[in-house]
Amino acid sequence: MIRKLNNIFEFFKTTLVINLSVCAIAVLLTGFDYFFTVFLSFGFLMSVAFKELYRKNDYLFYSNNGISKTRLLIFSYLLTICATLLIGLVTFLIKRIFWKNTF
Repeated sequence: MIRKLNNIFEFFKTTLVINLSVCAIAVLLTGFDYFFTVFLSFGFLMSVAFKELYRKNDYLFYSNNGISKTRLLIFSYLLTICATLLIGLVTFLIKRIFWKNTF
């Protein structure tokens, strides 16, 4: 069970790089307001599309370790939601500490 979770986390880390790259472009073009929306939707879909097109053989590794493609994508998306919550919490705390209202 631990090995399967480690494999899922490794898959998530590879999707995270692509997802954050897409989000960085969105932040540069539109600002930080849309980061969370892009991170949860378009960025994740782009990273999965990249995996489908260019790393299709990677799924064979996970399948041989007893992890279905559906389970892999569901757990990866759940980890993306957790990462979004963590980034949102850190962003909120930084804004709260360093950008206090002076009104």
